[in-house]
Amino acid sequence: MTVSQQDLFKQYPFRRIKPYDGMVVTADVWEEAHDYHRQQQRYHNLLNHEPGILTGLEVMASDPPDSSVYIQPGIAVDAAGQVIVLPESLSFDLGAAQGPLYLVLSYDESQPKAEDSATSAEDATDVKLLVRAQYGLEAVGTPPDLAAPYVELARVYRQGANSTITNADNVVQPGLNQIDLRFRRQTGTSARTAVKVAVCYVGKATDKAAKRHGHGANVLARVLRHGDQPVWVDDAVALVAGADLSNYALVYLVAQGDFQLTADEMNVLYVYLRSGGTLLLESCHKATAAGKADPVFLDMLSSFGTTLTDLPADHVLLNEPNFFAVPPVGFETEGTPSLKVGEGVILSACDYGCLWQGERRGQAASREEIRAAHEWGSNIIAYAAARRAQTNRSQ
Repeated sequence: MTVSQQDLFKQYPFRRIKPYDGMVVTADVWEEAHDYHRQQQRYHNLLNHEPGILTGLEVMASDPPDSSVYIQPGIAVDAAGQVIVLPESLSFDLGAAQGPLYLVLSYDESQPKAEDSATSAEDATDVKLLVRAQYGLEAVGTPPDLAAPYVELARVYRQGANSTITNADNVVQPGLNQIDLRFRRQTGTSARTAVKVAVCYVGKATDKAAKRHGHGANVLARVLRHGDQPVWVDDAVALVAGADLSNYALVYLVAQGDFQLTADEMNVLYVYLRSGGTLLLESCHKATAAGKADPVFLDMLSSFGTTLTDLPADHVLLNEPNFFAVPPVGFETEGTPSLKVGEGVILSACDYGCLWQGERRGQAASREEIRAAHEWGSNIIAYAAARRAQTNRSQ
């Protein structure tokens, strides 16, 4: 319990005004009656939500970067139970401030002011005085006190007065002059955003092997839903001309047998990738020899201007939400299938789609192998969802 909450409890309104017929309602009586309800609401906010950000209030760098940050609308509750509302997006300029900076939001109220409808002296005796809820926004140089009546939105360690502010390259380890969102305190009961996955197929395969990876993706989605992450899979989504895949956080493109991508298919995938989507490219090893589809995928990515590299040890795929030293084994039981990444692209020769449904080459997968594959799938979904969310926030 914070100090401010303890003080607030001492101020709990143990009495309330009981109205009766003929009662004289003065301004003081009216104020006391409504103070009781306001205080009750503050207790409700503190005990049911606790201080923190209820929704929105995302902070991001300006585009192009400069000395300001961009804050989206949202609602927060401070340590005194006050509801703080930022009703519209705004830009906040840090000016020449440098060193450790903490961007904090606080509750404020306007001075009583007559409503605008009063138009003449005759109206003066019947005018209403209005107090408007407002907010304060400032960058302070000392760490926020959790008991203080404000809410931290972000922090940044600015190296110099002229340094530009950028989004963090790595959200878990922001660098100098990068927006640090690690200490934002979320509260409330907002539901997690559902993640949609499209499974698309290219090439033809035998009936036994055709279009199987949708089942593997659905097994993964079911496991993640039990973990309170709503993931939903649309199987066999067609890559027809003009198809809009923007509602999907992840497009899982599966090669089955020999194939060539048409101009229409490549255009749909290019538009999707550039809109903030994520591509997971694999082939079904029950229908296609390992690595046989890679040249076609690489040609497509080259035409997109996408460069692939080996998965670095500090990549978010290996670290969020589950930690891996290396990607888990896939469908094959021999060798070490490769996995390469680019901006929004994962090219996998591991065939996780088969492993997600419990299959390895010539044998059933062990419980440990399936669990590791599902945890790896959770990382892929988290990576794709974060990219899609970042795109949605910047629009």
